[in-house]
Amino acid sequence: MDFDEAIPNAYAEDFITALIGEYFGNIAAIDDKTLHENIVLGCENGFSEEDRSVRTELVDYLFDNFSVIYLGLLVNDDFRSSFRKAVDLELGLAGKSSSYIDDVRQKLRNGPVLPSKGNAVIDLSGFDLAAAKDISIKIRSSMDKIAPFSDEFNALVQEVTDSDAAAIGFCISNFMYLIRAFDKNPAFENYVRSIVKTVGTNLGIA
Repeated sequence: MDFDEAIPNAYAEDFITALIGEYFGNIAAIDDKTLHENIVLGCENGFSEEDRSVRTELVDYLFDNFSVIYLGLLVNDDFRSSFRKAVDLELGLAGKSSSYIDDVRQKLRNGPVLPSKGNAVIDLSGFDLAAAKDISIKIRSSMDKIAPFSDEFNALVQEVTDSDAAAIGFCISNFMYLIRAFDKNPAFENYVRSIVKTVGTNLGIA
């Protein structure tokens, strides 16, 4: 697929780059080239509109539980591995026929596909300041939930290995493929939801 006509808005690219740097700069080896390529995929003429669409309920869920997902990536090898496998699967669909992709998607339906009232469509060829502020507020609000565990959290950050940072960086640098995995891979989404529920309950922040 030719993405030559997909041009990110400069403010949108700066926002995504800064946001990822703020939260993942100290725990992930972000690949700048891959990150830019994914920002391009988030534009018109990048991914199709379908592949840039995310159920609104899923968007809310991911923002609400950002901190727990973040902790999971930080501390749990199996959780990180599930993210990497989900992203690898999405990358592997590049260039495949629609019938092949449909077949893969069907095989991933090992659990319920949650109903949706609508979709949010990612479009980084433009910049919506109000939406950017809303995203920042929602992520900060979620991270505030783990503020009581700041000492433990800071200790965990110090223990991140190069291998951990590479695995997290791979997933976050490929954020558009990761978002597509959440929306199009029910097996992955249901697994993450089950882990988040358990961890959130144990921490008393569910």
